[in-house]
Amino acid sequence: MDFFEKMPISQKIQPEGFTAFTACHGSPFKVNEKMLPEDENTRQIMERTETPLILFGHTHVQRKIEYQGRIALNPGSVGIPLYSSGMTQYMILHGENGCWREEYISLPYDTDRVIREMHEADMYRHAPYWSRITEKILQEGRVSHGTVLGRVMELCREETGSCNWPDIPEKYWEQAIGELL
Repeated sequence: MDFFEKMPISQKIQPEGFTAFTACHGSPFKVNEKMLPEDENTRQIMERTETPLILFGHTHVQRKIEYQGRIALNPGSVGIPLYSSGMTQYMILHGENGCWREEYISLPYDTDRVIREMHEADMYRHAPYWSRITEKILQEGRVSHGTVLGRVMELCREETGSCNWPDIPEKYWEQAIGELL
């Protein structure tokens, strides 16, 4: 975690002879911020970003967002892609005549093998709820860790008045998983 905490939230990359782009996880301004299509906050982020191209992730969904001559690209997820019909996803950024062209790739993914390896690694004992959520995502891709976490925190707040990540009692995880999975 120390390694990740020392990393910059975003980085401007300027390959010689090509248009600069910004690379980040969530948004160029906040590591866990979601950039979603048709979202006013996403448009504001794109306006504030110095480069005309943003490469971002966080949502695990392949997408291209265009706004006022700017483009934001999400390659999807190799490990836990959402809404991908069990396909692993990534993107290749091709440089052509000083510009960039994205190529989205989706490939068959042996999700049964990944789930089996999670069991073999004893992940279900070390992180039982994360493992169950991940298994469901790999099988169906219709729920996300964030969705479940949001419900967990809501349940905790309803009963206790406050909720602090990561100190959330296990019973709220169990209840949220029962509801959502």
